[in-house]
Amino acid sequence: MIVRIPAVRKKVLIRVAIGLAVVAAGGLTYYQLLKAGFVHYGKYDHRERGSLQVGGQAPDLDLTMYDGSSVRLSQLWGGAQPVFVVFGSCT
Repeated sequence: MIVRIPAVRKKVLIRVAIGLAVVAAGGLTYYQLLKAGFVHYGKYDHRERGSLQVGGQAPDLDLTMYDGSSVRLSQLWGGAQPVFVVFGSCT
């Protein structure tokens, strides 16, 4: 059994499908530009690409611990356990 769709409804469905495809393509393009660093999240986003590479040595930083004490990252290197540093919110 073949169901025939009226011409007006068919045109509306085609326009909606084209509109959704355009919105999806625009969203994907925006996401790729955001990921590449050409577009920023907001006016307070001042991140820049750094020179750190995966597997490279981290710069020697002065870190503040949870208890308020200060420690240099170089003091933690060379121990029996690896060093894991979290930047940002821990909540």
